[in-house]
Amino acid sequence: FLDKFRILDEIKWTEDLIDGSIAAICADLADEGIDYTWLDFSINKYMALGWHKHEAITFIHSAFQKYRPGGVGLILSLKYESMRASQRQYAKLIEHEDAARCLIGLDLVGDEEYFDADFYEPIFKAWNAAGKVTRAHVGEACRASNVIDAIKKLKATNIAHGFKIFREQEMMGLAIDSGVTFDMAITSNYLTGTWHDPQIHPSVGMLRAGLKVTLGSDDPVQCSTTLDREFDVARGFGWSEGELAQAQAIALVNSRPFLGSR
Repeated sequence: FLDKFRILDEIKWTEDLIDGSIAAICADLADEGIDYTWLDFSINKYMALGWHKHEAITFIHSAFQKYRPGGVGLILSLKYESMRASQRQYAKLIEHEDAARCLIGLDLVGDEEYFDADFYEPIFKAWNAAGKVTRAHVGEACRASNVIDAIKKLKATNIAHGFKIFREQEMMGLAIDSGVTFDMAITSNYLTGTWHDPQIHPSVGMLRAGLKVTLGSDDPVQCSTTLDREFDVARGFGWSEGELAQAQAIALVNSRPFLGSR
């Protein structure tokens, strides 16, 4: 699953190729009837074009605005396994006015084995202070305690997956009290082998326990899925229509600060 991202880094990107890829993404969003979405992206693969980091972000933002005005919230990804000096440089983009204007948040992605709350704490502090989404992919492939560290130390607004805390009552209580949102992607969990039980998926149990849960597609190309399919998969695991509506409402509340006049 993670090899795909390394392959993308090896593509010889051009401005036309980037623009065309964004146009295709926006066309898919229109076909699926998705009015607004959060989208993770990284920019290291575009640096060969000779851009500065903020120039890559503003180009990508402008292209999305051209094809889907106000319809995509861009979240900058930091890869756990990247060099720490490089991650610090990308994280400092929050201090660049143009780049910060184009981004709604920051996400930690990749190999969770490299998660280090002490390293990411000052980074998240700056992004939280700027009113941005701060999300970490934790508690999916590795220990449940990573989720608690992301909540208590990083003050993350969102956790991607995080189902390792399922049935851990004390941890779930802390997560509920924090108000953090768990962004779930069911198909992804089975494809990556991080969840195996074919009879149950923790997402609905977490929602019923009082956690804030949303449903997403993770990487729709890699997972060969859509948001509609993820909702159908959730129904297969016992989600009611009311619970699906609840997840949508949580996603809307989380997105509202970034919707502008939409």
